[in-house]
Amino acid sequence: MSRLETTDIWRLGVLEIAQAVRHKELSCREVIQAHLHRIEAVNPKVNAITVVLREEALRLAQEADQKLAQGVEVGPLCGVPMTIKENIDLVGSATTCGIPMMKEALPPRDAPHVVQLKRAGAIPIGRTNIPDLGLRPTPGIGYGGRP
Repeated sequence: MSRLETTDIWRLGVLEIAQAVRHKELSCREVIQAHLHRIEAVNPKVNAITVVLREEALRLAQEADQKLAQGVEVGPLCGVPMTIKENIDLVGSATTCGIPMMKEALPPRDAPHVVQLKRAGAIPIGRTNIPDLGLRPTPGIGYGGRP
């Protein structure tokens, strides 16, 4: 893979990012920064990301880059950005379940699958929108049910 412009990195898939980071064609910081720039450009129109975890994501990317430079073994998803719905626990970020009044609901630990993704090297970059309490306006749709 040739070195990409920062503006194009967000177009890469998980496998492409993981391989580029592992082969030191891209740094974790470059990957995270590219995705943060994309969020800044698009999110005002789509309102998908409610909380951008900029500082924490950049810190984790820097730590991952340092491990890679030292030859420390990293997980298979090292440097891959991820977002987490607001009804999933993530330490340091409120689990609001889409309710603004729950902005202080800071969980004591990450959800089990978040722990696994972080151990694999994925980096949380934002919290994503859900309907209030995660309720769907059309029950049954998407689960094989009839509207």
